[in-house]
Amino acid sequence: MKLKAFGIFCLSFFMTTAMSSCDSDEITDQPGEVSGSGNPTLTVLAEQVAGSDGYDENGVTALNLPSSQDVSNIYSGLKLNFSLSGITRIELESVDGYALAGTTGIQWGDSGEALTGEVENANSILVFNAPDENGLTPGKDYSIFTLPCNLYGGYRLSIYREGLVAHYFGVHQTVEMGSFITPADLIESELEFDDPDAPLVEEERPELDATTTALLRQYQQNPTEENKQALLDQMGVRYDKVVARKKAKLRELEREALTLDVVEEMQEIVDEMVDNRDIRLEQQFLRLIDPRNDENPNDAWMVLRGASAPNAYIGYAPVTNAEYAAFKSDFTYEDGQDNYPVVNVTVEEATAYCDWLAQNDPTHSYRLPTDEEWILGAGHMPKDVLMNAGHVETGLTAVDAYSQTTGACGGIDFWGNCWEWTISTDAEGQYIIKGGSWDSERDDCRSEKSDVVRSGGQGYANVGFRVVRTDLI
Repeated sequence: MKLKAFGIFCLSFFMTTAMSSCDSDEITDQPGEVSGSGNPTLTVLAEQVAGSDGYDENGVTALNLPSSQDVSNIYSGLKLNFSLSGITRIELESVDGYALAGTTGIQWGDSGEALTGEVENANSILVFNAPDENGLTPGKDYSIFTLPCNLYGGYRLSIYREGLVAHYFGVHQTVEMGSFITPADLIESELEFDDPDAPLVEEERPELDATTTALLRQYQQNPTEENKQALLDQMGVRYDKVVARKKAKLRELEREALTLDVVEEMQEIVDEMVDNRDIRLEQQFLRLIDPRNDENPNDAWMVLRGASAPNAYIGYAPVTNAEYAAFKSDFTYEDGQDNYPVVNVTVEEATAYCDWLAQNDPTHSYRLPTDEEWILGAGHMPKDVLMNAGHVETGLTAVDAYSQTTGACGGIDFWGNCWEWTISTDAEGQYIIKGGSWDSERDDCRSEKSDVVRSGGQGYANVGFRVVRTDLI
């Protein structure tokens, strides 16, 4: 039997244990204290029905345990208590696909720790139903049995009420054997109930919650390392909740998508967010604490919050044909396309334009953005962004054609229309381009996508650029 020691295997960050002495009495009444000659096994059902004691007496069984073994040290799961009435069904999912239900073998190590084996009939989704149409009793404790499970990476709790459903995502918790967790920050008044047939949508730019706002204010008033870490920890929880939501969407696509490319696209998004978690959190932190206001809201320069360069601003839009023609007198373009992004320019030509701007402004320097600066300006691409991508247009459009969609800095045309040069390069010296173009798939337009490169010595019909302005020191 292949065994895992849950005392070692499971992370216990932020675990909320809900095992009171009353809980132990409840669970000891469950079947399981039986003797037998076979190997001990633990079975958790994937569908449970609430009983009069708040749990399903048939939801979990432990067979062939030593008669001296207290099953309160075996049974584990999730404890819930709602003030809302009319909740008829609860669905629990490990967004990482770990088994919540199924059958596993049990042994005890030399130190008395529980060891579990491979899970048969494993299921990462578990359903807990109310006993009748009236729903769960408000104010009553309910216990959903699960296998021991590492839920640090996230779990989805779907709460069904009056024909609608609300989704809560928990992170940084672990169900240890013999313990019950409760959702760390579930606030019933913040649950948003929707049609259960509506697609599960991943949040893109969630607003700051009250806790994050308070910690930000605390850091601004007293910028100590301790206060910084408290703010970063809270931001990490919120970031991981967004990741958990995307993982849940990925699991949904794996079950229901008709084509593999949709699953692969979501997997790429999840992988990028997980791999670059620390970078993204640092970017968000720098944005939050950047105290600058736009000195001139009517000019073409937007505050590049979080940038390490001195007083950095980024262009409101990509450089247009008309703007580039003011620099290069022999540059021509089609009539009526003054406000189209200039394309077919090399990195050297784009840099020459920046140098020309600097010649006329002795107080600032101008250059192409780095990959990270471009991401700071754009921010995360909204899921419902309107843009010129995926062949919705037959070519380039004016830079303000989709101006209703703005980036994190307030600028426009970050996604679609034309790719944009950066001064960042890959290992082969190719220049990273950002934002996608009119003929790109929407996934290629994502701000964080940094694996599309071009030769800087060549111009392309779908690659333009925007400019970063910094103070001269």
